[in-house]
Amino acid sequence: MAPILLAAEQTTTWQYAAWVAIDVRLLVLVVLVSMLTAAGVCALAVRTRRWVELAAAFLLCFSATFIVSVLVFNELAQYPVFVVESLFPFP
Repeated sequence: MAPILLAAEQTTTWQYAAWVAIDVRLLVLVVLVSMLTAAGVCALAVRTRRWVELAAAFLLCFSATFIVSVLVFNELAQYPVFVVESLFPFP
């Protein structure tokens, strides 16, 4: 009887790692802009003063602004925040 293999043991195509370069100055700028935008949207749009709703709105606005900013810088402006330098097999 053959042993039962897990899906990860059947194929080794997932065993890759990458060198990722991060532009720290641009990342700090994107984080600060996202935080200020989220705080401004929460101050203007959230009417209730419950901290749970404020925190949820802040996290939602921050995440959306951060993702859009990173995509704009990486794809449209060709000034990447994150860039994959190289892929290599991971033992």
